[in-house]
Amino acid sequence: MGSVNTDAASYLPFRLDGKVALVTGAGRGIGAAMAVELGRCGAKVIVNYARSSGPASKVVEEIKSLGSDAVAIQADVSQVSQTVRLFDEAVQVFGGLDIVCSNAGVVSFGHLSEVTEEEFDRVFNVNTRGQFFVAREAYKHLNTHGRIILMSSNTADSFTVPKHSLYSASKGAINTFVRCLAKDCGDKKITVNAVAPGGTVTDMFHETAKDYLPNADSLSKEQILADMSRSGQCK
Repeated sequence: MGSVNTDAASYLPFRLDGKVALVTGAGRGIGAAMAVELGRCGAKVIVNYARSSGPASKVVEEIKSLGSDAVAIQADVSQVSQTVRLFDEAVQVFGGLDIVCSNAGVVSFGHLSEVTEEEFDRVFNVNTRGQFFVAREAYKHLNTHGRIILMSSNTADSFTVPKHSLYSASKGAINTFVRCLAKDCGDKKITVNAVAPGGTVTDMFHETAKDYLPNADSLSKEQILADMSRSGQCK
């Protein structure tokens, strides 16, 4: 997670003062950067995490250092009952909800012949099923004119990677969700959109970047980063 220039807040053309945001999977990587940026813009933030409370607490501390407020709430969004609890607790903390960013996700690589039923369920339970029920609970709890942002991927559409069909399909469903859910949420004037990032340098990126490059097993971390020099940065 990159450092944030607190002086820049006064120059933001659009502030989020008085708004409350919830970010799932916000203890690390893109989710953490999203949570901090929302806080920098003035929103109060619910920082969701599934297992590790330490990183989530650091995100909360950084948001508070920017002059906003935040709390961390544990919930595994692959479990619908925990997603329901997450939203019930979230609206009690700051008295409402205006923005929901569904970021929690898992990555998977494997040739078609190698994918097990257990791996299929693991990936789709978080990336697809989990995001759908986050959106459902968001609709129920968001204030009028709220915002839902789901997490897709560039591999869901135009960028294909060998041995990546399971992950790519789990994200491709998100694009369809967005088109349909935007109509379902129209009665509350809630917008629904998706972000489809490419490679972004996070801890997860360092774990999986080699799987995106041919013959990457023979490359050092520095060489992999050089070959993927256009990767995004969390700042």
